[in-house]
Formats: sequence, C-alpha cells, structure tokens
Amino acid sequence: MTYLKKALHLFFFIVMGIALWQCARRGTPSGGPEDTTPPKLIRAEPENRSTNFKSKKIRLHFDELVTLNDVQNQLLISPPLQYPPRFKPTAGPGKYVEISIQDTLQDNTTYTLNFGSSIADNNEGNANRFLTYVLSTGAFIDSLTLSGAVKDALNPKADPSISVMLYAMDSNYTDSTLYKSPPNYITSTGDSLPFFTFSHLRPGRYALFALKDVNNNNRFDPDLDKVGFLKDTVTLPTDAVYLLSLFQEVPVYRAAVPSFVAQNRILFGFRGNYESVQIQTLTPLPDSVQTRVLKDRKKDTLHYWLT
Repeated sequence: MTYLKKALHLFFFIVMGIALWQCARRGTPSGGPEDTTPPKLIRAEPENRSTNFKSKKIRLHFDELVTLNDVQNQLLISPPLQYPPRFKPTAGPGKYVEISIQDTLQDNTTYTLNFGSSIADNNEGNANRFLTYVLSTGAFIDSLTLSGAVKDALNPKADPSISVMLYAMDSNYTDSTLYKSPPNYITSTGDSLPFFTFSHLRPGRYALFALKDVNNNNRFDPDLDKVGFLKDTVTLPTDAVYLLSLFQEVPVYRAAVPSFVAQNRILFGFRGNYESVQIQTLTPLPDSVQTRVLKDRKKDTLHYWLT
C-alpha cells in the first residue's frame, strides 16, 4: 500500500512537471484569422436622418478605434458647402469622429455626407466604404433618386471619379451657371465602374452635367476639364437612366504677349486652335527676307522665324 502511494505521488509530480514545462515553452502565437470587417457605426449625435437639423457638430461613434484618411478629398457633401468642415481627431486613432460645420446650411434642404474610404479601422485599415450620414434642415428627408453612367467620347475607358452634377433650373439658372456656381446636388462615379447615383433629391427640373474636375472646385474650367451634359431637362421624379459622354472642349484662341528670343526668332504663346492664325508685320518686309511659322511640339507656342 505504501509502495502504491509512492508510485502515485511520483506519477503526479511527473505529470505536473510535463504540464509546467509545456506552459513555459516559448512559441509564436498564431494570431487567428485576419480582420476584414470595417468599423461599424453604433451611434450618431444628432441621430442619422435627423430632421429640423440645427446643430453645428456631428459626432459618429464606432465599435472600434478608427483613423481618418484623406477625408477632405474622400468626403462628398451634397449639396456642396462653400467652406469645408473640420474634423476631430486630427491625429491618432479614436472611437469617434467629430465633424464641425463651418457653413450656414440652407433652409428646408436635405444634405448627404458620403465618407468614401476616409474612415477605416486602426489595425487593418478596413474602410467603411458605405458610410453615409443624412440630415434635413426641414421637416422631412427628400427621397427621390437618379442614376446613370458616364463614358468618354474618345477613350474606351472613362476616367475614374467623375463628378456628376445637378443644377436646379430655376430663375437663377443661366448658360454660365456651370462656370460660376456650385451645383445643387453632386455625386461621383466609382474608381473602377463609371456608374453614378443621386439620392435624397427633391422634385423639380434639373440640368445634368458630368465633369472631370481637375481643380476640385465644383465649377467648369474649360481649359482644364472634360465635360459631358444632357441636352434635355431632367424632371424628377423619373425612372429614366441617363448616359453622359465626356469630351474636351477646344478653347477659343487667345494670344499671349510675344517675346523676341533671338535676332531671327519671335515666340507667340497662345491657347486654343492656332491653325487659322496669321502673323503679319506692321511694316512690309523686304523681298529678301523669308519667314516661316512652326508649332512647338510640346508647348502651346508658335515660333516665327525670319532670315
């Protein structure tokens, strides 16, 4: 019996020793599966889809630490604001994002804030690409939608992130509105697919434009931007789907001040179509003097050569 007890005690200590040795072994943890879930919005102050909105700040709370990435370019606000909002936190991760509105919001208007890929989790960088905050300064949320696609008139593949704009055709609308004023509503095509969708629109008559907005100023710069437009008026509500074709306008010819760069060469800078331009001297040249005009291969410049 005593021998049996000793054997049991010895067996117990051997098992404990093996267990302790296994616990003390160093190893590399597997870490589990990779996190691919974007941060989830759990609360908003004021609540998402609030009406009679009067606040100057919006705070979005998430279920994990988040960071802001290129939010000034990723955030799309429709209708556009004159002054961009400010954000907190400006550096480092946090469990909330605060948006401070710097503009005076229009009365009885529904605003949509689409955050794009700007809000992502702190660890893996998974972006919440479908995060949208909607508010109304009136008593209800506008609910109409409009969709379509954008193509390029010359290239098989359209440029990514084309701005698509709606202008209300009211008493303030003129042919120059696209050049001078921001749109009433704005959205954009995706980075890979050329489709667009407007949401939370109000009934009315609109002019529809697409713009490759190089300066990101929500206005048409004919020297820089590609443009597409619908000749007909869009009347909401509608079930129609629209296709816009982008093209680059040929700017009207404008000459710059010429410069005498050599004894026998004068440079004429220009914008637009130069092919019909004729250069004439103020005084007649002798018959022995020959002239020739050549276009610079890389610049909008004409080289006027004379012997």
